[in-house]
Amino acid sequence: MSKYQIKKLQDPSDKTALEKKHVPYFVDVPDKVKKGEYFKVTLRMGKEIEHPMEEGHYIQFVALYADYFQLARADFNPEAKAEVTFNVKLEEPATLRAFESCNLHGQWESSHEITVE
Repeated sequence: MSKYQIKKLQDPSDKTALEKKHVPYFVDVPDKVKKGEYFKVTLRMGKEIEHPMEEGHYIQFVALYADYFQLARADFNPEAKAEVTFNVKLEEPATLRAFESCNLHGQWESSHEITVE
């Protein structure tokens, strides 16, 4: 795997240690929203294992996209917790895509489908 390749969860029933602490996890996100109304999306880096946040190993940022359109981004430093809540709105159904970057282990992606009424 190229170091420039974006990594994703390969097998949800058999996660590696790297996947457990690097794949962005949608903690709180609805499946359905109203067109043009704000809703919250909470992301945490890693579900089973909280990602370390120390000088030599930390999450640099997480960016949230609706399909390929960037909605929001949060930058972190080693003293921060790798978790964020964004308030966003959609005008049409989309796949929410979260990309995070670890200074040692590269970029990771996860996604969540949203229906818009």
